[in-house]
Amino acid sequence: MSIVEREDIIRADERPHLIVLRGPSLGDFFALEGDDLVLGSDPFRADIVVRDIEVSSKHARIYRKSEGGYFIRDLGEGTAVNEEVLGGERALSDGDRIFLGDSVLEFSYGDPVKADFHGALHRLISRDYLTGLLVKNRFDEEFEHRLESMVNEGRPLSVLMGDIDNLKKVNDAHGHLLGEFVVGEIGRIIGGLHDGGGRQATRFGGDEYQTILPGLSKEEALEVAEEIRRRVEDHAYEREGVSPSPTLSLGVASYPEDGATRAALTRAADEALYRAKRAGGNTVSE
Repeated sequence: MSIVEREDIIRADERPHLIVLRGPSLGDFFALEGDDLVLGSDPFRADIVVRDIEVSSKHARIYRKSEGGYFIRDLGEGTAVNEEVLGGERALSDGDRIFLGDSVLEFSYGDPVKADFHGALHRLISRDYLTGLLVKNRFDEEFEHRLESMVNEGRPLSVLMGDIDNLKKVNDAHGHLLGEFVVGEIGRIIGGLHDGGGRQATRFGGDEYQTILPGLSKEEALEVAEEIRRRVEDHAYEREGVSPSPTLSLGVASYPEDGATRAALTRAADEALYRAKRAGGNTVSE
């Protein structure tokens, strides 16, 4: 069946998509929600971000032609389809495998059930069940990748560490199920402020959170941290007639002034967090 014939029978709810079969982004799922998309490693330059240090900031293009079908073109960085190196544009067929860097992505028109399955699988392996934030190992990979990008581009990257001030009192007074509810709600508040631009967050421990803010200076990151602190304090927490009032302390560290590695920046942000806790909590420190 030709691409045009295939296009003629695609239903509106059949979403073409890519899923990473091999590489650091294993399991990542991308719906093709546009007619001209750049694949690359830089969240500021690429529409589909592949977390792979061997992938260039703008590595390849996938685009849709008016006469129907999707095509791919290498942007001079070395891309192959089904292990054949691209020399120009190439039409994409259902099941084609795209090789770039150390990653392999499968292109699929898919049906709604298959697309929903891949989306659910991606969430299962990459998202914390309680908060919806990235799981720790995925976050650490993202941290390393974003930091390397910012170092190469000479741009800042900031890190936040947060800790719930009074969760033990909530647990002691109302039980651990309510404590879990509070942890989840605060995670969703943080996640809501980390959408786009490579911003990511994770549940670092039981009631601790870590976030990265690529491209943001310490001054800008302090503003984000204060917004998180305020929203956590103002949020209405209520479950089964109980309304606890948790607060959050946050510490801020930034590249380059506080370190140039994930470990150094995490340590600096953690030290700033302890200063916030010693100051009485419900505050932001650097």
